[in-house]
Amino acid sequence: MPWTRSRCRRKRPSGYSPLRIDTEYMVAAMTKATARWSGNKVLFDLESASGHTAQVDEAPIFGDDAAMRPTEMLLAALGGCTGLNAVLLLKKFKQPLRSMEVEVEGDRDEEWPKAFNSIHITFHCAWDGDTDKKLVDQAIDWACNRYCPIHATLSRGVKIEHRRKDR
Repeated sequence: MPWTRSRCRRKRPSGYSPLRIDTEYMVAAMTKATARWSGNKVLFDLESASGHTAQVDEAPIFGDDAAMRPTEMLLAALGGCTGLNAVLLLKKFKQPLRSMEVEVEGDRDEEWPKAFNSIHITFHCAWDGDTDKKLVDQAIDWACNRYCPIHATLSRGVKIEHRRKDR
């Protein structure tokens, strides 16, 4: 029997992603980051399990304003996560994206702990040609609601546990 295209198709596995990311690059189920106090006011050095670093600090009343505040970093992480997924999807959908800026704004409670009560994401896109509006809207929706773990965590909530270990 001759091989035909239909006979060569494989059934899509559970958890199929149209992004078709090779599983060797998939992130482990457990992700870890460490925040180390620098010893200077409230400046913390952050390090990810993948070896990347950043810092967080606070306004001059507590810190030296030397880095993003933790709440700003949370919004930036949401913008970066939704943005990179949007770019991947727009490329997959062959949309002529020239540039993208993801603006994330959060409204906070006035009382401590001053949690975010709403977050707004705006995708500012520039194009190198005509777009398929339906595909662009689908890519942005999927980037937020299907593929971004930061968005999923913030929108559905997560159980957080804490403990202390003395050295």
